[in-house]
Amino acid sequence: MNKDLTVGSPGKSLIMFTIPLFISVMFQQMYNIADSVIAGKFAGEDALAAIGASYPITMIFMAVAVGCQLGCSVVISKHFGAGNMPMTKTCISTALISGTVLSAVLTVVGVLFWRGDYTASATGYSYGATSGAVLEKLV
Repeated sequence: MNKDLTVGSPGKSLIMFTIPLFISVMFQQMYNIADSVIAGKFAGEDALAAIGASYPITMIFMAVAVGCQLGCSVVISKHFGAGNMPMTKTCISTALISGTVLSAVLTVVGVLFWRGDYTASATGYSYGATSGAVLEKLV
């Protein structure tokens, strides 16, 4: 479905594009809350501290992904607006392939720098996050 954004109310179009973004942010926050509740209840203080310490690393990966996709959307929009559908399809394919390659590279980097057993790395203990370390930073 193609929607001509030059016709109609700009406010309504912006809201319709904002709703999916808002829903995705809500799901991300629900995941973080559930992760914290489960880790705090079942895995203890150290696991909860590790989740908090690993959050900035996760946000760096998210920022790289969002930044790359925003850049791709500008180029795709330019060709789509010009009516150049073959180039639009090429840009979309390139964005998907480069996103996949970037994901693979980040996965390899993560595996190469992985320290400790699975549980320790998955909860962030390899970054030295313990409840005592977190409390020392706060005091």
